[in-house]
Amino acid sequence: MPTHALLEPIALEVTPGDELTCRLTVRNTGRIVEEYAFEVHGEASFWTEVQPPTANLYPGDQTSVTLCFRPPRSPVLAAGEVPFSVSVVPSARIQDTVAPEGIVHILPFTDLTTEISPHTSQTRRRARHEVAVDNRGNVPIAVAVQGEEPDGHLLLRSHPATLTVPPGQTKFAALAIHHRRILWRGTAITRPFHILVKANGQQPAVLEAASVQTALVPRVAPRAIGALAAALVALLAAWFLIFKPTVESAAQEAVRDPLAKASQRAASVDRAADSARQQADAALRAAGGPSGAVSLPPPQPSSSITPIRIPLNANAVPGGSTSGDHTSIVPADATLVLTDLVLQNPQGDAGRVEVLAEGTAILTLSMANFRDIDYHFVSPIEVAAGKKLSLTITCQTPGPPLPGVDGGRCRTWLLASGVQRTST
Repeated sequence: MPTHALLEPIALEVTPGDELTCRLTVRNTGRIVEEYAFEVHGEASFWTEVQPPTANLYPGDQTSVTLCFRPPRSPVLAAGEVPFSVSVVPSARIQDTVAPEGIVHILPFTDLTTEISPHTSQTRRRARHEVAVDNRGNVPIAVAVQGEEPDGHLLLRSHPATLTVPPGQTKFAALAIHHRRILWRGTAITRPFHILVKANGQQPAVLEAASVQTALVPRVAPRAIGALAAALVALLAAWFLIFKPTVESAAQEAVRDPLAKASQRAASVDRAADSARQQADAALRAAGGPSGAVSLPPPQPSSSITPIRIPLNANAVPGGSTSGDHTSIVPADATLVLTDLVLQNPQGDAGRVEVLAEGTAILTLSMANFRDIDYHFVSPIEVAAGKKLSLTITCQTPGPPLPGVDGGRCRTWLLASGVQRTST
Protein backbone atom coordinates (compact mmCIF):
# COMPACT_ATOMS: atom_id res chain seq x y z
CA MET A 1 0.00 0.00 0.00
CA PRO A 2 1.51 3.41 -0.99
CA THR A 3 0.52 5.03 2.35
CA HIS A 4 1.62 3.93 5.80
CA ALA A 5 0.22 5.59 9.01
CA LEU A 6 1.03 4.84 12.68
CA LEU A 7 -0.80 6.32 15.69
CA GLU A 8 1.15 6.55 18.98
CA PRO A 9 -0.24 5.90 21.51
CA ILE A 10 -3.57 4.36 20.50
CA ALA A 11 -5.12 4.60 23.99
CA LEU A 12 -5.18 7.85 25.97
CA GLU A 13 -6.71 9.15 29.22
CA VAL A 14 -7.83 12.74 29.67
CA THR A 15 -9.89 14.72 32.19
CA PRO A 16 -12.54 17.01 30.64
CA GLY A 17 -11.23 20.56 30.54
CA ASP A 18 -7.60 19.43 30.08
CA GLU A 19 -5.59 18.94 26.87
CA LEU A 20 -3.79 15.81 25.68
CA THR A 21 -1.82 15.08 22.47
CA CYS A 22 -0.67 12.06 20.52
CA ARG A 23 1.44 11.64 17.37
CA LEU A 24 0.46 10.34 13.93
CA THR A 25 3.38 9.27 11.70
CA VAL A 26 2.72 9.11 7.94
CA ARG A 27 5.10 7.61 5.29
CA ASN A 28 4.75 7.89 1.50
CA THR A 29 5.64 4.44 0.20
CA GLY A 30 4.42 5.25 -3.32
CA ARG A 31 6.31 6.55 -6.37
CA ILE A 32 4.79 10.03 -6.71
CA VAL A 33 4.64 13.16 -4.56
CA GLU A 34 1.45 13.13 -2.45
CA GLU A 35 -0.47 15.72 -0.47
CA TYR A 36 -2.16 14.15 2.53
CA ALA A 37 -5.25 15.54 4.34
CA PHE A 38 -6.12 14.43 7.89
CA GLU A 39 -9.66 14.14 9.29
CA VAL A 40 -10.80 12.84 12.71
CA HIS A 41 -13.98 10.74 12.88
CA GLY A 42 -16.26 9.83 15.78
CA GLU A 43 -17.52 11.77 18.79
CA ALA A 44 -13.99 12.97 19.49
CA SER A 45 -13.96 14.94 16.22
CA PHE A 46 -15.91 17.78 17.92
CA TRP A 47 -13.05 18.51 20.31
CA THR A 48 -9.96 17.22 18.45
CA GLU A 49 -7.65 19.22 16.17
CA VAL A 50 -4.92 17.95 13.79
CA GLN A 51 -1.84 20.17 13.51
CA PRO A 52 -0.99 20.67 10.66
CA PRO A 53 -4.18 19.62 8.81
CA THR A 54 -2.27 18.67 5.60
CA ALA A 55 1.24 17.47 4.63
CA ASN A 56 3.20 17.03 1.36
CA LEU A 57 5.59 14.03 1.07
CA TYR A 58 8.06 12.89 -1.57
CA PRO A 59 8.27 9.17 -2.29
CA GLY A 60 9.96 7.42 0.63
CA ASP A 61 9.63 10.44 3.00
CA GLN A 62 7.70 10.48 6.26
CA THR A 63 6.38 13.14 8.66
CA SER A 64 4.52 13.41 11.97
CA VAL A 65 1.41 15.44 12.83
CA THR A 66 -0.07 16.13 16.28
CA LEU A 67 -3.60 15.29 17.44
CA CYS A 68 -4.74 17.70 20.19
CA PHE A 69 -7.64 16.40 22.33
CA ARG A 70 -9.54 19.09 24.27
CA PRO A 71 -12.73 17.50 25.72
CA PRO A 72 -15.07 20.14 27.25
CA ARG A 73 -15.72 20.18 30.98
CA SER A 74 -19.43 19.55 30.64
CA PRO A 75 -21.94 17.02 31.99
CA VAL A 76 -22.89 16.26 28.38
CA LEU A 77 -19.59 14.39 27.91
CA ALA A 78 -20.03 11.24 30.01
CA ALA A 79 -17.11 9.37 31.55
CA GLY A 80 -15.98 6.28 29.58
CA GLU A 81 -14.33 5.21 26.34
CA VAL A 82 -14.66 7.32 23.20
CA PRO A 83 -13.33 5.50 20.08
CA PHE A 84 -12.01 7.55 17.17
CA SER A 85 -10.19 7.18 13.85
CA VAL A 86 -7.99 9.45 11.73
CA SER A 87 -8.37 9.34 7.95
CA VAL A 88 -5.12 9.89 6.00
CA VAL A 89 -6.38 10.85 2.52
CA PRO A 90 -3.85 11.17 -0.40
CA SER A 91 -5.02 13.73 -2.98
CA ALA A 92 -3.79 11.77 -6.03
CA ARG A 93 -4.90 8.27 -4.99
CA ILE A 94 -7.95 8.60 -2.73
CA GLN A 95 -8.45 4.83 -2.90
CA ASP A 96 -5.26 4.42 -0.87
CA THR A 97 -6.79 6.18 2.17
CA VAL A 98 -5.93 4.61 5.55
CA ALA A 99 -7.61 5.29 8.92
CA PRO A 100 -5.74 4.19 12.06
CA GLU A 101 -7.97 3.90 15.15
CA GLY A 102 -7.59 4.78 18.82
CA ILE A 103 -9.53 5.23 22.07
CA VAL A 104 -9.77 8.23 24.40
CA HIS A 105 -10.69 7.35 27.98
CA ILE A 106 -12.74 10.24 29.41
CA LEU A 107 -12.03 10.38 33.15
CA PRO A 108 -14.82 11.20 35.61
CA PHE A 109 -15.00 14.60 37.29
CA THR A 110 -17.38 16.09 39.85
CA ASP A 111 -18.78 19.60 40.08
CA LEU A 112 -21.51 19.94 42.70
CA THR A 113 -23.35 23.15 43.67
CA THR A 114 -25.98 23.51 46.40
CA GLU A 115 -28.50 26.17 47.40
CA ILE A 116 -31.16 26.58 50.11
CA SER A 117 -34.35 28.60 49.70
CA PRO A 118 -35.44 30.62 51.56
CA HIS A 119 -32.36 31.56 53.58
CA THR A 120 -34.57 32.82 56.44
CA SER A 121 -38.09 31.64 57.28
CA GLN A 122 -40.56 33.22 59.73
CA THR A 123 -43.06 31.10 61.63
CA ARG A 124 -44.70 30.46 64.98
CA ARG A 125 -43.96 26.72 65.07
CA ARG A 126 -43.28 25.04 61.70
CA ALA A 127 -41.42 26.11 58.56
CA ARG A 128 -40.27 24.60 55.30
CA HIS A 129 -37.09 25.16 53.27
CA GLU A 130 -35.91 23.57 50.01
CA VAL A 131 -32.38 22.37 49.23
CA ALA A 132 -31.33 22.25 45.54
CA VAL A 133 -28.42 20.00 44.51
CA ASP A 134 -27.03 20.70 41.00
CA ASN A 135 -24.68 18.14 39.41
CA ARG A 136 -22.49 19.76 36.75
CA GLY A 137 -20.09 16.79 36.61
CA ASN A 138 -20.13 13.86 34.16
CA VAL A 139 -21.00 11.02 36.57
CA PRO A 140 -24.03 10.47 38.85
CA ILE A 141 -23.51 11.58 42.45
CA ALA A 142 -25.23 10.19 45.55
CA VAL A 143 -25.60 12.83 48.29
CA ALA A 144 -27.01 12.87 51.80
CA VAL A 145 -28.85 15.95 53.09
CA GLN A 146 -28.70 16.48 56.86
CA GLY A 147 -29.79 19.47 59.00
CA GLU A 148 -27.98 20.43 62.23
CA GLU A 149 -28.82 22.97 64.96
CA PRO A 150 -26.30 23.00 67.85
CA ASP A 151 -28.60 24.34 70.60
CA GLY A 152 -31.32 21.73 70.20
CA HIS A 153 -34.19 24.23 69.77
CA LEU A 154 -35.10 22.91 66.30
CA LEU A 155 -36.08 19.52 64.92
CA LEU A 156 -34.81 19.23 61.30
CA ARG A 157 -35.92 16.53 58.86
CA SER A 158 -34.99 16.15 55.20
CA HIS A 159 -37.22 14.37 52.72
CA PRO A 160 -35.73 12.50 51.03
CA ALA A 161 -32.62 12.10 53.18
CA THR A 162 -30.51 10.89 50.23
CA LEU A 163 -30.51 11.92 46.56
CA THR A 164 -28.92 10.49 43.43
CA VAL A 165 -28.31 13.33 40.99
CA PRO A 166 -27.61 12.39 37.32
CA PRO A 167 -25.09 14.47 35.30
CA GLY A 168 -26.47 17.84 34.22
CA GLN A 169 -29.57 17.65 36.42
CA THR A 170 -30.84 19.23 39.64
CA LYS A 171 -32.63 17.39 42.44
CA PHE A 172 -34.49 18.90 45.39
CA ALA A 173 -34.95 17.88 49.03
CA ALA A 174 -37.63 19.36 51.29
CA LEU A 175 -36.39 20.41 54.75
CA ALA A 176 -39.08 20.49 57.44
CA ILE A 177 -38.32 22.65 60.52
CA HIS A 178 -40.17 22.25 63.84
CA HIS A 179 -39.58 24.59 66.81
CA ARG A 180 -39.64 22.34 69.87
CA ARG A 181 -41.24 24.97 72.15
CA ILE A 182 -44.03 27.51 71.58
CA LEU A 183 -43.14 31.19 72.05
CA TRP A 184 -46.30 32.50 73.68
CA ARG A 185 -45.40 36.19 73.81
CA GLY A 186 -42.39 38.49 73.62
CA THR A 187 -39.81 39.42 70.99
CA ALA A 188 -39.22 37.17 67.96
CA ILE A 189 -36.20 34.84 68.26
CA THR A 190 -33.82 34.02 65.37
CA ARG A 191 -32.53 30.45 65.46
CA PRO A 192 -29.66 29.76 63.00
CA PHE A 193 -28.97 26.28 61.62
CA HIS A 194 -26.93 24.73 58.83
CA ILE A 195 -27.40 22.00 56.23
CA LEU A 196 -24.70 19.45 55.36
CA VAL A 197 -24.76 18.07 51.81
CA LYS A 198 -22.42 15.07 51.80
CA ALA A 199 -21.17 13.33 48.64
CA ASN A 200 -18.90 10.28 48.59
CA GLY A 201 -15.23 11.22 48.54
CA GLN A 202 -15.86 14.97 48.78
CA GLN A 203 -15.80 17.61 51.47
CA PRO A 204 -19.37 18.25 52.70
CA ALA A 205 -21.02 21.45 51.45
CA VAL A 206 -22.37 23.61 54.29
CA LEU A 207 -25.43 25.83 53.79
CA GLU A 208 -26.20 28.45 56.46
CA ALA A 209 -29.82 29.44 57.12
CA ALA A 210 -32.11 30.60 59.92
CA SER A 211 -35.69 30.37 61.16
CA VAL A 212 -37.30 33.31 63.01
CA GLN A 213 -39.87 32.20 65.61
CA THR A 214 -42.57 34.80 66.34
CA ALA A 215 -44.76 34.96 69.45
CA LEU A 216 -48.17 33.32 69.38
CA VAL A 217 -49.66 36.40 71.14
CA PRO A 218 -48.11 39.71 69.99
CA ARG A 219 -46.80 42.05 72.70
CA VAL A 220 -49.26 44.82 71.82
CA ALA A 221 -52.30 42.51 71.74
CA PRO A 222 -53.63 43.21 75.33
CA ARG A 223 -53.40 47.00 74.90
CA ALA A 224 -54.95 46.81 71.43
CA ILE A 225 -57.86 44.71 72.71
CA GLY A 226 -58.48 47.13 75.60
CA ALA A 227 -58.45 50.14 73.29
CA LEU A 228 -60.78 48.41 70.84
CA ALA A 229 -63.24 47.50 73.61
CA ALA A 230 -63.28 51.10 74.91
CA ALA A 231 -63.87 52.44 71.41
CA LEU A 232 -66.71 49.95 70.87
CA VAL A 233 -68.44 50.99 74.16
CA ALA A 234 -68.15 54.65 73.18
CA LEU A 235 -69.64 54.02 69.74
CA LEU A 236 -72.58 52.04 71.20
CA ALA A 237 -73.31 54.78 73.72
CA ALA A 238 -73.21 57.49 71.04
CA TRP A 239 -75.54 55.44 68.82
CA PHE A 240 -78.25 54.80 71.38
CA LEU A 241 -78.09 58.23 73.04
CA ILE A 242 -77.50 60.59 70.09
CA PHE A 243 -77.61 59.15 66.59
CA LYS A 244 -80.47 56.60 66.73
CA PRO A 245 -83.26 59.04 67.83
CA THR A 246 -82.10 61.65 65.33
CA VAL A 247 -81.93 59.13 62.48
CA GLU A 248 -85.37 57.69 63.23
CA SER A 249 -87.01 61.13 63.26
CA ALA A 250 -85.27 62.25 60.07
CA ALA A 251 -86.17 59.00 58.33
CA GLN A 252 -89.83 59.31 59.16
CA GLU A 253 -89.94 62.87 57.85
CA ALA A 254 -87.97 61.96 54.76
CA VAL A 255 -90.15 59.05 53.65
CA ARG A 256 -93.61 60.45 54.43
CA ASP A 257 -94.04 62.62 51.31
CA PRO A 258 -92.14 60.33 48.89
CA LEU A 259 -94.33 57.38 49.95
CA ALA A 260 -97.49 59.29 49.19
CA LYS A 261 -96.17 60.39 45.79
CA ALA A 262 -95.00 56.84 45.02
CA SER A 263 -98.48 55.47 45.82
CA GLN A 264 -100.05 57.96 43.44
CA ARG A 265 -97.60 57.04 40.66
CA ALA A 266 -98.22 53.32 41.20
CA ALA A 267 -101.99 53.80 40.92
CA SER A 268 -101.54 55.81 37.71
CA VAL A 269 -99.27 53.11 36.24
CA ASP A 270 -101.81 50.39 37.10
CA ARG A 271 -104.58 52.30 35.35
CA ALA A 272 -102.45 52.81 32.26
CA ALA A 273 -101.52 49.12 32.19
CA ASP A 274 -105.20 48.03 32.45
CA SER A 275 -106.11 50.37 29.57
CA ALA A 276 -103.26 49.01 27.43
CA ARG A 277 -104.29 45.40 28.11
CA GLN A 278 -107.90 46.16 27.14
CA GLN A 279 -106.78 47.81 23.88
CA ALA A 280 -104.49 44.87 23.07
CA ASP A 281 -107.28 42.33 23.69
CA ALA A 282 -109.64 44.31 21.47
CA ALA A 283 -107.06 44.44 18.66
CA LEU A 284 -106.41 40.68 18.93
CA ARG A 285 -110.11 39.85 18.84
CA ALA A 286 -110.51 42.04 15.74
CA ALA A 287 -107.59 40.17 14.09
CA GLY A 288 -109.05 36.76 15.00
CA GLY A 289 -106.35 35.86 17.57
CA PRO A 290 -106.91 34.76 21.21
CA SER A 291 -107.19 37.50 23.81
CA GLY A 292 -104.33 37.91 26.27
CA ALA A 293 -101.69 36.73 23.70
CA VAL A 294 -98.36 38.45 24.22
CA SER A 295 -95.40 38.42 21.80
CA LEU A 296 -92.12 37.66 23.53
CA PRO A 297 -88.90 39.44 22.61
CA PRO A 298 -86.35 37.33 20.76
CA PRO A 299 -83.82 35.53 23.00
CA GLN A 300 -80.60 37.43 23.66
CA PRO A 301 -77.29 35.86 22.76
CA SER A 302 -75.43 34.18 25.60
CA SER A 303 -71.84 33.15 26.07
CA SER A 304 -70.07 29.91 27.06
CA ILE A 305 -67.00 29.73 29.30
CA THR A 306 -64.44 26.96 28.78
CA PRO A 307 -61.36 26.34 30.98
CA ILE A 308 -58.20 26.49 28.84
CA ARG A 309 -54.46 25.91 29.14
CA ILE A 310 -52.04 27.23 26.54
CA PRO A 311 -48.48 25.77 26.49
CA LEU A 312 -45.81 27.84 24.70
CA ASN A 313 -42.05 27.36 24.37
CA ALA A 314 -39.24 29.39 22.90
CA ASN A 315 -35.53 28.87 22.25
CA ALA A 316 -32.71 31.05 20.99
CA VAL A 317 -28.98 30.89 20.36
CA PRO A 318 -26.60 33.07 22.43
CA GLY A 319 -26.97 36.71 21.41
CA GLY A 320 -30.16 35.92 19.47
CA SER A 321 -33.89 36.21 20.05
CA THR A 322 -36.84 33.86 20.05
CA SER A 323 -37.50 31.03 17.59
CA GLY A 324 -39.97 28.17 17.96
CA ASP A 325 -43.62 27.71 19.02
CA HIS A 326 -44.08 30.90 20.99
CA THR A 327 -47.37 32.48 19.76
CA SER A 328 -51.07 31.61 20.27
CA ILE A 329 -53.86 33.50 18.45
CA VAL A 330 -57.24 33.90 20.18
CA PRO A 331 -60.05 32.45 17.98
CA ALA A 332 -62.74 34.68 16.47
CA ASP A 333 -65.83 35.40 18.63
CA ALA A 334 -63.80 34.52 21.75
CA THR A 335 -61.99 36.30 24.56
CA LEU A 336 -59.04 34.78 26.46
CA VAL A 337 -59.13 35.54 30.21
CA LEU A 338 -55.76 34.72 31.86
CA THR A 339 -55.55 34.04 35.61
CA ASP A 340 -52.27 32.10 35.99
CA LEU A 341 -48.84 32.03 34.32
CA VAL A 342 -46.20 29.33 35.03
CA LEU A 343 -42.66 29.84 33.64
CA GLN A 344 -39.87 27.22 33.58
CA ASN A 345 -36.12 27.66 32.96
CA PRO A 346 -34.85 24.08 33.67
CA GLN A 347 -31.39 24.62 32.10
CA GLY A 348 -30.58 27.64 34.30
CA ASP A 349 -30.05 29.88 31.25
CA ALA A 350 -29.16 33.57 31.52
CA GLY A 351 -31.02 36.16 29.48
CA ARG A 352 -34.42 37.92 29.31
CA VAL A 353 -37.94 36.50 28.89
CA GLU A 354 -41.13 38.45 28.08
CA VAL A 355 -44.81 37.42 28.00
CA LEU A 356 -46.84 39.67 25.66
CA ALA A 357 -50.59 40.08 25.24
CA GLU A 358 -51.77 42.03 22.16
CA GLY A 359 -48.14 43.08 21.60
CA THR A 360 -47.81 44.62 25.11
CA ALA A 361 -45.46 43.05 27.68
CA ILE A 362 -47.38 41.87 30.76
CA LEU A 363 -44.35 40.19 32.34
CA THR A 364 -40.57 40.76 31.93
CA LEU A 365 -38.07 38.60 33.85
CA SER A 366 -34.35 37.88 34.05
CA MET A 367 -33.90 34.18 33.30
CA ALA A 368 -31.03 33.95 35.81
CA ASN A 369 -33.48 34.70 38.66
CA PHE A 370 -35.65 31.59 38.36
CA ARG A 371 -35.87 27.95 37.40
CA ASP A 372 -39.61 27.51 38.02
CA ILE A 373 -41.98 30.40 38.91
CA ASP A 374 -45.75 31.01 38.81
CA TYR A 375 -47.97 34.09 38.93
CA HIS A 376 -51.68 34.35 39.86
CA PHE A 377 -53.57 37.48 38.78
CA VAL A 378 -56.34 38.75 41.10
CA SER A 379 -57.54 40.94 38.21
CA PRO A 380 -57.44 38.64 35.15
CA ILE A 381 -55.78 39.72 31.91
CA GLU A 382 -58.10 39.70 28.86
CA VAL A 383 -56.90 39.09 25.29
CA ALA A 384 -59.44 39.95 22.58
CA ALA A 385 -60.41 37.82 19.56
CA GLY A 386 -57.77 37.66 16.84
CA LYS A 387 -55.04 38.97 19.17
CA LYS A 388 -51.86 37.11 20.13
CA LEU A 389 -50.40 35.72 23.33
CA SER A 390 -46.62 35.49 22.78
CA LEU A 391 -43.51 34.25 24.58
CA THR A 392 -40.17 35.83 23.58
CA ILE A 393 -36.65 35.34 24.94
CA THR A 394 -33.27 36.99 24.39
CA CYS A 395 -30.46 34.50 25.07
CA GLN A 396 -27.28 35.58 26.86
CA THR A 397 -25.70 32.37 28.20
CA PRO A 398 -27.27 28.88 27.84
CA GLY A 399 -27.06 26.53 30.81
CA PRO A 400 -26.32 22.80 30.68
CA PRO A 401 -28.72 21.29 28.10
CA LEU A 402 -31.44 18.84 29.09
CA PRO A 403 -30.87 15.15 28.21
CA GLY A 404 -31.88 14.46 24.62
CA VAL A 405 -31.91 18.18 23.67
CA ASP A 406 -29.34 19.89 21.45
CA GLY A 407 -27.05 22.17 23.44
CA GLY A 408 -26.01 25.76 22.79
CA ARG A 409 -29.53 27.26 23.09
CA CYS A 410 -31.56 29.01 25.80
CA ARG A 411 -34.94 27.32 26.32
CA THR A 412 -38.00 28.58 28.22
CA TRP A 413 -41.47 27.06 28.69
CA LEU A 414 -44.76 28.88 29.53
CA LEU A 415 -48.12 27.45 30.64
CA ALA A 416 -50.92 30.04 30.57
CA SER A 417 -54.17 29.07 32.37
CA GLY A 418 -57.59 30.67 32.48
CA VAL A 419 -60.89 30.49 30.59
CA GLN A 420 -62.02 31.14 27.02
CA ARG A 421 -65.28 33.10 26.79
CA THR A 422 -67.10 32.38 23.48
CA SER A 423 -70.30 34.04 22.22
CA THR A 424 -73.09 31.56 21.35
